Amino acid sequence: AAVGKSRWESEALIKYFDPNLAKDAPSGGKFPFRLTNFDVGVTKAKAVLGWQSEYADFEAVATGYYEGYKALGLDRHNPKMKTDWDEYILRGIGVYTVTGEKIAMLSTTGDKVAAGTSGTALVVTNKGGGHGEIGFHLALALRAKGLHVQMVNDNGGKDDLIHMKPFSEYGQLLAAGVEVYFTDLSQPDAISNATCFDVCRSFDYVFDNQNVCQKDVTKLAADCGAFYAYVSSGGMYVPGDKFPMGELNVTKGADNNKQKAHEEWVMSDEIRPRLRGCAFFRPQYIVGPYTNKRDYLDWFFDRLTRNLPIPIPADGTQTTTVSDARDVANMLASVVGNTDAILEAERACPTAGPVFNCASDRSLSLNEIVVACGAACGKSKEESQALIKYFDPNLAKDAPSGGKFPFRLTNFDIGVTKAKAVLGWQSEYADFETVALGYYEGYKALGLDVENPKLNTSYDEYVLKVTA
Repeated sequence: AAVGKSRWESEALIKYFDPNLAKDAPSGGKFPFRLTNFDVGVTKAKAVLGWQSEYADFEAVATGYYEGYKALGLDRHNPKMKTDWDEYILRGIGVYTVTGEKIAMLSTTGDKVAAGTSGTALVVTNKGGGHGEIGFHLALALRAKGLHVQMVNDNGGKDDLIHMKPFSEYGQLLAAGVEVYFTDLSQPDAISNATCFDVCRSFDYVFDNQNVCQKDVTKLAADCGAFYAYVSSGGMYVPGDKFPMGELNVTKGADNNKQKAHEEWVMSDEIRPRLRGCAFFRPQYIVGPYTNKRDYLDWFFDRLTRNLPIPIPADGTQTTTVSDARDVANMLASVVGNTDAILEAERACPTAGPVFNCASDRSLSLNEIVVACGAACGKSKEESQALIKYFDPNLAKDAPSGGKFPFRLTNFDIGVTKAKAVLGWQSEYADFETVALGYYEGYKALGLDVENPKLNTSYDEYVLKVTA
């Protein structure tokens, strides 16, 4: 902080090492403190001498010390600086700056590590929306399975992205050993520049969670002969009369849905034969603890905390699926070790292909969402229901977009039976009441229960007026 770095930027530079392996390290640039706990207490001095510390604010001390460091010109050149000790203990660890610049990748013998060994995964993820949080949880889930994980994160050319959630939490990824690289995916050759560094990389799994340069990512996966997993969208389904919708449900055509178009291209003779396998995941209405798209549930909290009327279409029994980003990520990660099962399912039902609906395993009525969000706010079922005002969805087509109802006005839920059967996946966040409670804690932490500058009730006022 004294140097001007954010907490995330500082944490991104940390690389943890085993202190038991440091005994033979050279002394040049040796770590300045003990490697174990080694602090002393001053209770006696305060009690006997009446002494009080005036400089316990270490942040202020560090800031003053840094001023002296700069005054000596040590930020530009320090002749005493040595990194022999660092290099010794960091052997075998890939070290990167927060901008992705490569510092070193050393083996225990000091040689370059050959990348592309068994158990490597590339996660390409977007910069926002509900999908933005998936990449964070996916990288952690893949590391938990023992894979070496590299993440390429779109920043859209903006350097301030790391101050937003989920990116402000990426210190957790670095601590887990994930290599993180931010780049503008809209730029030509962004993927090849981001993933090659100074060694030729190959990946066993490529997870594509973005729609800026899907073809580039797919071609990279094909060049590697990797398994390609694409985060598509459940929004492509055309509702019929059967719910929840399955993978064989009618979808929009490829001509007016880019995710569907990409799925079809991946299955073409140009790409599919070059992949070890593939899977398309279609999530729906994603929420999560670190999301930067809060529209879905905040819409309800905004009205519940202010005792405003809650306009609900028809009679509110229509069902939908709210997907926790952690459930989505865990389903994606479950392809590891299940590629043969996915291929077998693809052959068994070519019409559905390698498609998996992706959601928390529970359909919710719109009324149930109101009650669960109300309970998170501390309201009884009766208090929440008293705020509901039903409106005719047929009269809403000309309503203004400001504060628009966040879900479809009809039934629009998806089933996850196939994922459970083929991938052995189980939803961990199907208890929506618990999810809503955690989400509300984040809502309060942001002060949105006191003031939300995005609150807009234009839609509410219109649909309630025309219905009346």
